[in-house]
Amino acid sequence: MDMGRPGWTREQQAGIRFYTRITNILTLVFVVLFSTLAIATGRHRLWVVIGAVALFWACFTLFMKRTGKGQP
Repeated sequence: MDMGRPGWTREQQAGIRFYTRITNILTLVFVVLFSTLAIATGRHRLWVVIGAVALFWACFTLFMKRTGKGQP
């Protein structure tokens, strides 16, 4: 084994990296969508922003746990 997690194949590590990348992209899409809806409707803006931040934070912490460090 060279780099990465011990006992993990390169395919598994590549899969985790791919998964985290997709998760990050989806998170950005959701944040943009929520922000756009909040600005467009003008209603419950604070709750939508809080929801978007909470979603981002949940995905970020999952990403940190999956990789065991900041960068995949």
